[in-house]
Amino acid sequence: MAQSRAETPADAAMSPGRKPRQEPEAGSEVRIGSKLKHGRLLKGLTLRELADVVGCSESMLSKLENDRLMPSISFLHRLASALDTSIAELYAEPDGDAHGVHHFPADRRARIFDNRDPANTGTWFERLIPVAKGGLLQANILNIPAGVKSDGLVEHVGEEFGYLISGQLDVQVDGKTYAMKEGDLLFFSSSLPHGYENRGSTVARILWVNTPPSL
Repeated sequence: MAQSRAETPADAAMSPGRKPRQEPEAGSEVRIGSKLKHGRLLKGLTLRELADVVGCSESMLSKLENDRLMPSISFLHRLASALDTSIAELYAEPDGDAHGVHHFPADRRARIFDNRDPANTGTWFERLIPVAKGGLLQANILNIPAGVKSDGLVEHVGEEFGYLISGQLDVQVDGKTYAMKEGDLLFFSSSLPHGYENRGSTVARILWVNTPPSL
């Protein structure tokens, strides 16, 4: 392995091995390190070359590929783009029932952690619909602790909506901020830059649906 570069802002935005203070009891954390490594090798890229493309250190990429670090969602979008894939593909599960019917008990719901926050208060996602190749729909419950905001704005192909289950959440879409309260619904084109911030005092829980899958 070539000599690692100095820590970059992308590195600083992530914390290895951390989990939110208030984790849901059910499910298990999803690991994607092997898919990231496979995608890099298919592109014929070294750790150093990919690090240069996405703006981080080789050390950080190595930790990602070995599931010792979880990236922020915005960084994962950048990494997936560099590998000519999508976050949905990285989290895709094997094809299931041939009849297209899936039953997922609550105690087996997958969790995906966004552990970029050094205070250990990162967002976590509860996967409601497993992402399958060729699937058109994605649904998650985002759990966003008080004071936490998205790591920048993202934009991608598709449409999405959020339904706030509890708490309050500011969602920014195309330069405008929408103050959501319990029961509010927000629908918009995914091509518009969007992000969120929880300015409240409790965890905000929001049902988020995308088509096509992007996370």
